[in-house]
Amino acid sequence: MPRYFFHLHGSGARDTEGQEFPNDEAARQEAVAVARDLGRNRPVATNERLVVTDESGKVIHEEPLVGP
Repeated sequence: MPRYFFHLHGSGARDTEGQEFPNDEAARQEAVAVARDLGRNRPVATNERLVVTDESGKVIHEEPLVGP
């Protein structure tokens, strides 16, 4: 199963372990859910975004963190 990495652009946080998903679409759906949760915990809007890459480092999705 392919491995995907979820990096938090704007904060410098890098995912070094990744997670396995059956395909790009499943990883994209996870990114949308995670970004929504992370955004809820931000006191103000930020320019941060969750960047999903595949095992080769290719960006497959970017999802902004939308604050409250």
